[in-house]
Amino acid sequence: MPKPLGKTLVRELERLDDDYADVVVSTDGAIPDVEVMADDLLSQVFENVLSNAVQHNDKAVPRVTVGVERRDDDTVSVRIADNGPGIPDEEKRRIVEKGIEGLSTPGSGFGLYLVKELVDSYGGRVDVTDNDPEGAIFTITFQTA
Repeated sequence: MPKPLGKTLVRELERLDDDYADVVVSTDGAIPDVEVMADDLLSQVFENVLSNAVQHNDKAVPRVTVGVERRDDDTVSVRIADNGPGIPDEEKRRIVEKGIEGLSTPGSGFGLYLVKELVDSYGGRVDVTDNDPEGAIFTITFQTA
């Protein structure tokens, strides 16, 4: 069912800013008010990726930059970049593949596994790449409604 990407994302960015005193949140351009195919857990997708970007950040001032780009008439991508320690290649593969082991341990990536499962169920995809010069970039692509 269609859900408002822009309103949902802005609400989660405001929550992140409220929850973490030291974080610097910025947007890369305007966040369009586009409807995407999702459900009521869309906010969980953003909350998990955004909070991970801060909780696993080793900098005195964690930075999170978010951008939204319409790929074409059918898809839109949300890019969430941080300045943390980055994610090892093996972890990147585990995040975007099914079946993460050891989910009962803290910091095991269950939140990111949930993100992957939800985005898959929406017909979208999650990509994890390195940020330059440091950190990680999560690109979440959604089908537009």
